[in-house]
Amino acid sequence: MREPDVASVMTTRVTTAKPNTPFKDLVHTMTAQGISAVPVVDDENRPIGVVSEADVLAKQEFHGGGDELPHGDRAGRGRWYRALAQTAAELMTTPVHTVPASKPVSVAARILAREKVRRLFVVDDGGRVAGVVSRRDLLRVYLRTDEELRADIEALLASAVGLPEHTVGVTVHDGTATVDGVLASRREAEVVARAVLAMPGVVGMHNNLRYVVDDLAGRSRDRTDFRQ
Repeated sequence: MREPDVASVMTTRVTTAKPNTPFKDLVHTMTAQGISAVPVVDDENRPIGVVSEADVLAKQEFHGGGDELPHGDRAGRGRWYRALAQTAAELMTTPVHTVPASKPVSVAARILAREKVRRLFVVDDGGRVAGVVSRRDLLRVYLRTDEELRADIEALLASAVGLPEHTVGVTVHDGTATVDGVLASRREAEVVARAVLAMPGVVGMHNNLRYVVDDLAGRSRDRTDFRQ
């Protein structure tokens, strides 16, 4: 099975705001729709910023800017200025963390981890907002059944790796795959192991594969030490 792309897991219904969207409209949108952030877009629907709950709450934190400016706290100063905001343009943070819809889900997961954010706005080939993908969306791949995973692993080994049917035995329990069999070379065994681990939805692997020729080290004997 090919790795799913972001488009296959994203939420396509995205409420956006314009730079001149009033503060209260932003609050109404987030509370009424149960969302934690709204992308701010230009006239071409390209994201230019994002307003989150944290941005909006700055107004409460600093009493609408009535509190003293926190001079020794850079992050606090930024929130204090947002406490004065009346429109999305004054509230929004930049840059917007985005991911193309065509990218594999592993790319989205990597960006989420690297940037320490909870969501990414998904863009099409023209850079326009096409959806939103959250950490929770990416977790859905692990809800696939053991039988679905087993069938996809077997199909992958036959099509992408090119193994004859029944060369490798595959069982799956609670998302963990067990693979058994004797292959011609260590290189082939490693290719199979990597393919199984990369299968979307696989939690882990018990590798019972053996090989006849260690073509990666020049040894020619049956081995069972390549385990995960």
